[in-house]
Amino acid sequence: MTFRATRVILASVFLFIGASVSAQQADRKHVPITIEDVLRQQAAATPSKSSIDLNDRLRAMSGATRFSQDYLLGPGDIIEVTVYGVEDLKKKELTLDSDGKISLPFINSVQLIGLTPRESEVKICTLYEASVIKNPQVSVSVKEYRSQFINVLGAVLKPGTYQLTRRVFLVDALAMAGGLLAAKAESKAYVHRAAMGQPSNDKAETSTETRESLEIDLVQLLERGDIGLNIPIYAGDVISVPEKVERFFYVLGDVNKAGAFELRKGESISVKQAIASAGGLMPTAKAKKTSILRQNADGTTTQIAMDVSKLLKGEVPDTILTQNDVVFVPGSTTKTISHGILSSIGNVLAAFIYVGVQ
Repeated sequence: MTFRATRVILASVFLFIGASVSAQQADRKHVPITIEDVLRQQAAATPSKSSIDLNDRLRAMSGATRFSQDYLLGPGDIIEVTVYGVEDLKKKELTLDSDGKISLPFINSVQLIGLTPRESEVKICTLYEASVIKNPQVSVSVKEYRSQFINVLGAVLKPGTYQLTRRVFLVDALAMAGGLLAAKAESKAYVHRAAMGQPSNDKAETSTETRESLEIDLVQLLERGDIGLNIPIYAGDVISVPEKVERFFYVLGDVNKAGAFELRKGESISVKQAIASAGGLMPTAKAKKTSILRQNADGTTTQIAMDVSKLLKGEVPDTILTQNDVVFVPGSTTKTISHGILSSIGNVLAAFIYVGVQ
């Protein structure tokens, strides 16, 4: 038998093994990626258009609702009140107490919590007109905002606590936090808010306060413009954008279905299974020169040599892959890939997973 015939037979065996095992893993998530894709991404080194568009859309929606929204007063806020014709009330600074009340001459305690400055003017005007002054002119403005805070957490640019100075909606809260981290953010957000529940019959439970959680589809809101999902945000709300929990391994080079493959929670994937997921080796593959590229905690990359031709024949032990491992199979179509590119290849793959290269 000639060398060429032997090589053809071996290639056929590899393809058969790959196809048979791959059929058992047809439901595994796969994002096609080629070496050419990686090289283009390294050369471009620019943020993905999708991430830019998403945050631009968020900021645009936030700006569109901002002009018409007024701040709701709360405990601790300092307001400036003027009642024209009342000497003691010329730009008088007052602080809302813990119940959201202020004290004014002649009409005593006034409840302002939950009212806008304009609504407060109307209420004070009505009270004075009923007992003190005919057609009073009242002015109320916020001097210091102290009562209303929200928290924005998770995959946003600047997670933290933010003071509300006006009525806000979900897109406003996300914009306050600098927008989404495109490469990490899930396509949903959760709004957790305190809600008063029904009294419990359980004597051990003394508080009736429960926490309500709302799930918002950010794709539906930001890309499809479903403004019904742009819900109002109130003091004490916690907005969280979860980070993606998808885990991948990669098979690149001279395989039939190169790309990123889902690594399910609790599952172990070997090199042989990884190659099967990629549809097996191409006839041009240099199986003896296969490498596993593994990123270390310190940012360096370890390159592990693997003779896949012996592996598929059972002559060498298999190797279990870890998250983000890259199995690289060289061949005639990838013979120009340098060692330097191999060492840095893992640093750009996450961008492809977010964009979803097809």
